Amino acid sequence: MLFCESPRLSRDLDLLACRGEVPPFEEIQAAVLSGIQPIAETLGLGTLVLQRYADGPDFANHWVLANQKPLFSIDVTRIAGNVLDTQIVRKSIADTPGATVATPTENYLLLQKLETFVNRRFVKARDAFDIHLLLSRGAHLDKGLQAHLEDSMKMKGVGQEEIESRIKNITKKLCIAEPDPAR
Repeated sequence: MLFCESPRLSRDLDLLACRGEVPPFEEIQAAVLSGIQPIAETLGLGTLVLQRYADGPDFANHWVLANQKPLFSIDVTRIAGNVLDTQIVRKSIADTPGATVATPTENYLLLQKLETFVNRRFVKARDAFDIHLLLSRGAHLDKGLQAHLEDSMKMKGVGQEEIESRIKNITKKLCIAEPDPAR
């Protein structure tokens, strides 16, 4: 969502390991800290620490801490299936000439957000917000992505009534309460 210029605050950075296993903790630690430590010093945050919470071949969850307080998490997931080359684009990284990162297209992000919305145990307003943002930016599901979503919903036993119920659960109260960091 970073490349969609989402105004929604997020305290996690979701990364996908496209080939092989998730990189080891030490490799993630070196890459992350070398990249953001200068920014932390400029902001007066002191020395950052990357703390390991989960670490395995398919998933890793780490928190970046400043003065022993969490700033944000980094989740690295290995892609279980293949994302079609047509659903991957390269985006430039701001202020870094020639540096790019591979990211899913807005259409593929829409598919992921829709799957999350219908499969998550409890409805979250942020999923609905992200879906609305992507649709407002012109994202859509072509026949292939739509078929994938329909297959996923059938496998999970999700029907129209459940989707309508989830939409009704996106209330003003949920939209106000969800971003509250004390919650």
